[in-house]
Amino acid sequence: MDLRTIGVIVFAVGMIIFLFGRQFILLRLYFGDRSVFSQLFWGVIISAIGVAILYFSGALGTL
Repeated sequence: MDLRTIGVIVFAVGMIIFLFGRQFILLRLYFGDRSVFSQLFWGVIISAIGVAILYFSGALGTL
């Protein structure tokens, strides 16, 4: 699997957690019944890791 593909997948998972954490029952069960702020925090962290992978793989070009 290409590093860019992994970056896109990690970023997408982070955005799903960030945007839809309250609505998806499976995410609520995975994270336990934590607060929404915890899910927002982890969504941002995972998305940032995905963006970092994309940046270091050269997919984002030079910023």
